[in-house]
Amino acid sequence: MIHIFLVFFVLIVLLLILGVSASLGRRFGRSEQKSHPENKLEIVGVAEGAVFGLLGLLIAFTFSGAYDRYETRKVHIVDEANIFDTAYEMIDLVAPKYQPVLRENIRKYLDLHIASYNDIPYEAKVDGDLEKAIDVQHKIWKTVIAACVENSNNGLAQLAIPAMSKMFDMFHAGINMTLIHPPYIIFFLLIGLAALGAFLVGYNAAENQQKHPIHVLSYVILTAFIIYIIINLEYSRVGFIRFNSFDQMLMDVREDMNYPG
Repeated sequence: MIHIFLVFFVLIVLLLILGVSASLGRRFGRSEQKSHPENKLEIVGVAEGAVFGLLGLLIAFTFSGAYDRYETRKVHIVDEANIFDTAYEMIDLVAPKYQPVLRENIRKYLDLHIASYNDIPYEAKVDGDLEKAIDVQHKIWKTVIAACVENSNNGLAQLAIPAMSKMFDMFHAGINMTLIHPPYIIFFLLIGLAALGAFLVGYNAAENQQKHPIHVLSYVILTAFIIYIIINLEYSRVGFIRFNSFDQMLMDVREDMNYPG
């Protein structure tokens, strides 16, 4: 649960960064007005337009990329469930003496895959899951090869080997897709531009006599929340955006494996 609190902490930090930036901009604007009352703030409006244009472009880019990766990961989980189910059903073609150990190892392999998804917020645990999975993968492969060599004339190799290979590929591709993200500099630039925009909004609001201009608060809250949503989409297994309904497909396949083959 620690990572859940950390995710909400990110939202608080974003609100603080933008809120402080807007407050500093407002104070700086008032100070400038007192020192140079003859100066106008038209130039600030020009700067705001440039910064907000670039900020809008970057938000669109990061949101689009994060959402595309999120959708791709969902589709991949559906494919994973189908591949695991197919590989498990393929065991019926193997000689009876190999079936028990294959069924047991594929169950373990799927258990480790589900566990690796659940452990995504904890890098050390994911590494441990992958090490165990590779060990089980070797056992599955050796058993399948032995079964194919023993039944070289019945075409088992043409069916079982591709099915098992596809299962292995889907396992590792799913984890890699979950761990692939844009460079951190993109998020730093996004937050930096948002903070600069907040500063300019606060500066431009210096002429407003209200203590808390509503457009400044709206900018701070809305921009912080949008960035927060982008981060949650990008790190979808860490924050409050999850794949629960899709992960259930994997668990349903695992449940089906408990029945005698």
